[in-house]
Amino acid sequence: MNKKKLILRFIILYAILGVGLISCGSKEQLSSVDSEKEAKTKASQESNSAFFDSSVTAFTRKEENISIDADVVIPDAVKENTVYCASGEPLPLSEMSEEIRNDLLPPDISLQFDHEDDSAFFSLENLEDIDNAFVLAYNNSCEFIVNSGLYQHYSNCIVTETFAEEYNADLYQKKENLDFMSQADAADTVRRLFKKYGINLGEVVTAYVMDHETMQQEEDTTDISGEADPSLKKESWSSADDTYYFYFRQEYNGIPIIYNLYTGQGFEDGEEATVMLNPSGIVGAGIQGCYAWTQTDAVDLISLDKAADTFFQNYKGLVGTSYEVKRISFMMDIIPGKDYRAELRPVWVFDTTVSGEDYSFESKIVIDAVNGQELTV
Repeated sequence: MNKKKLILRFIILYAILGVGLISCGSKEQLSSVDSEKEAKTKASQESNSAFFDSSVTAFTRKEENISIDADVVIPDAVKENTVYCASGEPLPLSEMSEEIRNDLLPPDISLQFDHEDDSAFFSLENLEDIDNAFVLAYNNSCEFIVNSGLYQHYSNCIVTETFAEEYNADLYQKKENLDFMSQADAADTVRRLFKKYGINLGEVVTAYVMDHETMQQEEDTTDISGEADPSLKKESWSSADDTYYFYFRQEYNGIPIIYNLYTGQGFEDGEEATVMLNPSGIVGAGIQGCYAWTQTDAVDLISLDKAADTFFQNYKGLVGTSYEVKRISFMMDIIPGKDYRAELRPVWVFDTTVSGEDYSFESKIVIDAVNGQELTV
C-alpha cells in the first residue's frame, strides 16, 4: 500500500471517528438537556398536584392507625371564585335593638328596652309573665341570643344529645312540614330576617319539626335537682305552638362557616346557629360568630393531599388510638383574636371518629387551607 493511500485511509477513519465523537457528544448534551426538562416538568407536575383542586369529590388514604375514606364537600362558590380571608368585629347589635325587636319578635309581646352603659350586655325584657320574651346580646361579643318564655317551654320538650337517656329528637323528624308554613319557606323566612342585620345563615344542617301534640306529650318539667315541678308546665297547647327548630350553617361569600372555638365544647354540628320559628315569629335563637366582616387578602389554597399530610403527621402512630374520617369539608373558620375581633380563614375540616379501647367520640380536625397548619381550640 502506497503512502498516499495510507494517509487517505487515516483521514477517512479520523473523519468517521470524529463524526462519531461529535454525535456521541451531541447525544450526551441532548440527554442532559432532556433530563433537565424532565426534572422541571416533574417538579411542575408535583407543584400542580400540590395545589388546590376543586373537582375532588372523594379522598382515600390509610396508614397505621388512620383511615380516610371520605366524601369531599367543596362549595360551588370556591370552584367559581377567588377565596378571600376577612377580618371582623362584633356586629353592633345594641344599636339595632329597636329594629330587631320589631322585625324578629312576635308582635303581640310587649317589651321594654333596657340598656346600661356600664353593663356588659343590653336587653329587651319584660319578665312579669314567663310567656313574654326578652332578648339578650352582649355589646362587645359575637353572640346573639333571643330567649323567651315559649322558648323555655319548647326546650323542655326536646333533648337533642344522642348520648342522653332522655334523647327524643327523632320524634320531631317524622314530619317534614307544619301547617302554618312549609319547612323550606320557614328556613327562607329565618334567613331573610337575620340577613338584614348582617347575619348570613346558609344551609340547614338539621331541622326539628316540633308539632304541639308531641311537645305536650314530651314536656319534661323537672327542676335542677331532678324533681318534678308542675308549676313549670305550659298551661295549654295548640297549633299556635307548632315550631320549626333549625340548626343552620353561617356563610361567608357562599362558603359555610365553622366556629372552631366551640368544636371541642360539646356543640352538635350546626348548633352554633340555632333558631326557633312558630306562627307568631322568632321565639328563640342562639347564634355565635356574629361579626361584621371586611374582606382582606385573596389566598392560594393548598391541596387536600397537603392538608392530609398534616393530619397524618400529627396523629399517625399514636398507640391505642384510631382515627376514621368519612367526610371532609372545605369551610371558613372564625378565629377569635384580641379586643373582640376575629379573623376568617379557609380550612379543611376532617369529620373524625376517634376511638380507643374503651372510648369513642366525634371530633373535627381543622387544617388551615393556606399554610397547612392544624388549628386547635
